[in-house]
Amino acid sequence: MNALIFFDINGTLIKRDHRTDIPYSRAIDICLGLSDGMKGVNTSARSDKDVFMEVLENAGIEFSEALWLDFLGVYEKQLQTFSATDVWRENVDAVSFVNALSKSRHKLSMITGELRIGAAYKLKKIGIWDAFDTGGFGEDGLTRFEIADAAMKQALERFGNDFDALYVIGDTLLDIKTARHLGAKIISIATGSNTKEELAALSPDYLIQSFEEIAHLFL
Repeated sequence: MNALIFFDINGTLIKRDHRTDIPYSRAIDICLGLSDGMKGVNTSARSDKDVFMEVLENAGIEFSEALWLDFLGVYEKQLQTFSATDVWRENVDAVSFVNALSKSRHKLSMITGELRIGAAYKLKKIGIWDAFDTGGFGEDGLTRFEIADAAMKQALERFGNDFDALYVIGDTLLDIKTARHLGAKIISIATGSNTKEELAALSPDYLIQSFEEIAHLFL
């Protein structure tokens, strides 16, 4: 088998907890002059821009591209500040699994709501950013399906049709729906936003707690 494998980031490659989104939340408050502007906002499987627009709506602030660009500048500074901390940590055995895949015949890509710059900081922190040649990011669409379509388009441009199997690996219900949107098999990892029971209700092809459980499929 020669597979094209799309990975989610938060809750899949990066451990998801209350620290994961601190740089983004700080940037929101600094840029918009808010206090706890992210309170009550669900970030799971959503694009960073979509989340930003919800915060604006909640605060009664009108969206503009100029304001978005201001936010991006503040966010980059927060990413730089927190890159020396432990806000981003490996999820379970993600690093060894990705490193092994990167030395195999398989092609690796991403489908994430993270902006490319955020994805780079997070995955550089755990040492696997260079394992991914391409991906769909928060710049590529507001919705998960738009990002997934962009990721597939870019993967086809990068790799051609040099694969005979297609997988999505993620921790949310939306990752399952995204895999089906692309006609891919879904590997759900119960380490993030949705519980094992919630994921099982949508009948993923594989339901795991660590990557070693599926290593035999690819290595």
